Amino acid sequence: MQNQFVGRDGTKFTLAGSAFPVTGVNCYFLAYCAAESRRAAMLTAKQMGANTIRSWAFMDAESPGGVAFQYLENGVIKIDDGPNGLERLDGVIQTAEELGLKLILPLVNHWKDFGGMPMYLKWLGVEGDVKKFYEFLEARLAYRNWVQHLLTRRNSLTGRIYAEEPSIMAWELTNEARCEGDREMLLDWVGEMANFVKQLDGNHLLALGDEGFFREGLFSHKKGELYDGRHGTDFAAVLDIPAIDFGGYHFYPQDWGHDQDLEFGNQWVKDHADAGQRAGKPVLLEEYGLKLGDAVVPDANARNSWFSKWLTTVQETGTAGSLLWMLGGSEPDTIGYKDAYVVYKPDETLLTVRARAMGTA
Repeated sequence: MQNQFVGRDGTKFTLAGSAFPVTGVNCYFLAYCAAESRRAAMLTAKQMGANTIRSWAFMDAESPGGVAFQYLENGVIKIDDGPNGLERLDGVIQTAEELGLKLILPLVNHWKDFGGMPMYLKWLGVEGDVKKFYEFLEARLAYRNWVQHLLTRRNSLTGRIYAEEPSIMAWELTNEARCEGDREMLLDWVGEMANFVKQLDGNHLLALGDEGFFREGLFSHKKGELYDGRHGTDFAAVLDIPAIDFGGYHFYPQDWGHDQDLEFGNQWVKDHADAGQRAGKPVLLEEYGLKLGDAVVPDANARNSWFSKWLTTVQETGTAGSLLWMLGGSEPDTIGYKDAYVVYKPDETLLTVRARAMGTA
């Protein structure tokens, strides 16, 4: 069983004794839709040349009713193990195994979408900034309870506990962790939770799941919010935590003030490659996207051209791979899961050719 799990060797991912360069997509809604829609989306990813999908392993609701993994009832946080709850995630894991795909599964959202850290604080009656999620003992305990339940859950379809599922490549402690202005609090939280996960699950890789922002020091000559540590994240310091196996980083130049300088994407990849080399751990461009319709990215051909440049740099730097944001679905129950970055049938310059170049398709 051990050689069925994705591992790491220095700055590379490995599988069954060979290199495993990640090529894939984010498709966050897989546990929220019908089984037929889920399979259709995952087949599309497979046909594009993906070997990995990143998808949410959280759904935090204010009250019972509808699809939810956790919700509040009579003042108690409850977990739904049934057909409108974690049986849906069981199906994602089983389908991934059937299709030969690996999964990266974040455990909580920083943002309020699908509940996230703000919902934990609301459940607990804590007002104020979302960074209290990291600070308050009650929030830490609620998160640990969720993680323990999930990693020790027995899949109703495969019969395995989640910690023994070979189709899971990695857990991520969060999606896009931020702790504004308080680096030390976030590092303390990551150290505690990473060790907790590893006590429960020695099979799977683990990352924080942040956006990859740096703190002055490693790149002290560079300025701006991506490098000055204002969001409380420190990519290099997180990589130095022993229980963290790899680093993921994101890139959205149109939202980050680099909409007229898309060449910066190549430098962003190189800076993370350098950090990975220093730590001796893999780094993964786990979200990237461009919105169509402005002067720099007027159409899909322009978008694909930029994607090709960035992914060439990923390949040339020898980093661990990339995951496009985001793959959408055309079925009635998935068509609403989209944003300005959504793609449905990317052409070969976008993903499939790059997958072949990296030897993953």
